[in-house]
Amino acid sequence: METGLRGWFLNRKTQTKLMLGFSLVSVIILIVAVVGVYGLLEVRQALDTVYTDSTLALANLAMSGSNLGLYHDKVLQAARSRNKHEFAAAMKPLSALKNGTLQPLQAYAKQPMLRPSRSGRDEAKDLTLLGDAVNTYFRAAEGALSAFEDGYSDTLPFDTKILMRDLGVLSVSTDVSARYGAATRQADEMVLTARDIAKDLNDTGQAKAERARNDMVGVGLVAIIVGLGFGFFLARLISRGVTHITDVATQAAHGELHARATMDSQDELGQMAIAFNMMLDRITALVQTEEERDVLQRRLMEFLVMVSEVSKGDLTRRGAVTADMFGNLADAFNLMLDRFGELLGEAKTAAGRVTESAIAMRETAGQLAQTAQVQEQESGHTLSAVEGLAEVMRQVASSAGASSESAQKTLSATERGRMAVQETAQGMQTIRTAVQRMSKRMSKQVKGLGDRSLEISQIVSTIKEIASQTNLLALNAAIEAAGAGESGARFAIVADQVRKLAEGSSTAAREVADLVTVIQTETQAAVIAMEQETQAVEAGSSSATRSGEVFKDISEIAQRSAELARAIADSSQRQTTATEGMSVTIRRFSSGAIAIRKSADETRLTVQELGKLAAGLTTSVGQFKLPTSE
Repeated sequence: METGLRGWFLNRKTQTKLMLGFSLVSVIILIVAVVGVYGLLEVRQALDTVYTDSTLALANLAMSGSNLGLYHDKVLQAARSRNKHEFAAAMKPLSALKNGTLQPLQAYAKQPMLRPSRSGRDEAKDLTLLGDAVNTYFRAAEGALSAFEDGYSDTLPFDTKILMRDLGVLSVSTDVSARYGAATRQADEMVLTARDIAKDLNDTGQAKAERARNDMVGVGLVAIIVGLGFGFFLARLISRGVTHITDVATQAAHGELHARATMDSQDELGQMAIAFNMMLDRITALVQTEEERDVLQRRLMEFLVMVSEVSKGDLTRRGAVTADMFGNLADAFNLMLDRFGELLGEAKTAAGRVTESAIAMRETAGQLAQTAQVQEQESGHTLSAVEGLAEVMRQVASSAGASSESAQKTLSATERGRMAVQETAQGMQTIRTAVQRMSKRMSKQVKGLGDRSLEISQIVSTIKEIASQTNLLALNAAIEAAGAGESGARFAIVADQVRKLAEGSSTAAREVADLVTVIQTETQAAVIAMEQETQAVEAGSSSATRSGEVFKDISEIAQRSAELARAIADSSQRQTTATEGMSVTIRRFSSGAIAIRKSADETRLTVQELGKLAAGLTTSVGQFKLPTSE
């Protein structure tokens, strides 16, 4: 008799053996189910984590970056507006674009876990820096827009409004553009951080899916091997005992009553072998005649036929219970068949439950595959959105490049204007110097002319006095000539001619005095006009100098605007590159979802194989024909 674990197992009842076998199979199936469900739940949690912490984060960053770019475009449009209506049209969508920029960042910040990436990037720190940069940009932009709004106010003077608009343009060209460049650079850094986090989560999810698939496949294979091995061992153990007893019965039926059954176990088969050997012993001792032997042989052949049919699986057969020793044997064999029928019925029920568990696990694996498929579709939608954003960012980069070229052209034109104004100022300075010299010379000449006019006036006054005296003397001479009679007639004629000459001299002196007065008046007017022209030339020269300084300031502003435009173009290009990298990351995540779905499909196939094993067990049990329960 065998000892140890094998001997202990062989000595158990058949019902106990079957129950132990089915308990072992049930435990293995339970382990497979627990491992499978745990792996599926872990993979599902990893998928939810990747979708929530990665895909949604990238989508929020993409939405925020797009709205920020559109907001800055509207600010530039407001800076280029030429009237109040265009400014109001540019201001209208700014509030919605600002909310569209800040809300995705706020939703991103509310995620339950912000983690550092394996490459060393800190997601929480970068998100805080991005929020600070965006808020700083909005404050600068709103300050510039407030200056523009004052520039179109109806309550301010015209010069003040022009000054406020120039201040707004200067602020947009310098501070606002610089803040926008800083915000876009920080957004690029945040996109790189989110992409690294997404890659880490995707790698973790794929590793969990691979581990769960390997666990399911490994445990399933172990379950199949153990189940098949134990089933084969149990079937061989039972069938070997039945076959051995059948062979001994066949030998006894052919007259070899010395044949005996040798069974080492103490189960039903061992007890039946002992009873069968005792029966043969008693038959051998009691057989007296050939007729009795023939009867015994016939009864033994009937018992052999029944045992043969039972060995083929027909457990409905029963031996005839008679009063002789074969009746006792048939009764014991019938009892064993009843117990076998009950055990096989329980085995069939357990196999049915195993099949149901396999079907439930297959449905769970199918649900996981559907979940992975939904994740794959969501990733596809997100990928389409991010690719659309990349196209928009490429357009923004193209517009920024065009703005950079336009700013460069403006800078060149401003520089040429500054040079022209500088040359004009130099020409005005030369004219001013020449006019000042000519004014000085003309002032000296006019002063000399005035002095000569005064001298002429004095001479004319002397001539007038002489003419007056001459006229008086001529009058006296005429009076004396008239008193002299005929002798004074000639003298009277001379005196009259002298008087006429004195009157002509006096008239000419008055005309010269009038002419000198006119000359003095016109000379004074010419001096005043020359002084006014000199002042005008000096004012023009000062204005040209100030224009040169203004053009110099405009040139510096245009230089800074061109540099900022180039920086914005570079930043837009970097953001376009980062967005394209984001689409590559989401495409990898979609590939990971596809791999997880394939793993779920493979898990479902493994569960199907387990179900087939349970179905095979059911089929094997079904080969036995059991008695119907009333």
